[in-house]
Amino acid sequence: MSTSGEHSVGIHQTGAGRIHNSGAVAAGRGARASVVSDGGAAGQDGPTPQEALEALRGLLAEHGRELPDADRARARGEVEEVADELAAEEPDRGRLTGALDRLAAALSSVAALAAAADALRTAVAGLLG
Repeated sequence: MSTSGEHSVGIHQTGAGRIHNSGAVAAGRGARASVVSDGGAAGQDGPTPQEALEALRGLLAEHGRELPDADRARARGEVEEVADELAAEEPDRGRLTGALDRLAAALSSVAALAAAADALRTAVAGLLG
């Protein structure tokens, strides 16, 4: 972590295992980060897998240029794999979870995309039980 005078301008995360952060994070002078959420109604379920997939596709169109070329291409392929499995009469759990894992890895360098991948994984988990 770096400091500027008396004030910390870095981010330090610790933990005894995997640290997952898919929210907004900013560091440094003038840095800004935000998370926008509609909050939903109390007791309201989250998005369906299809809604979460469409939201991710929209964000990928908006933020895809922020990804390295290889990650962007891999993400697009994994999005299609997820879409194909979700459209199947009986989705293959292994293929679906594998595609979601690879998608999350490809999108991990852009916070908005990482959060959308996490929301999709959560929605699919609800579908798979």
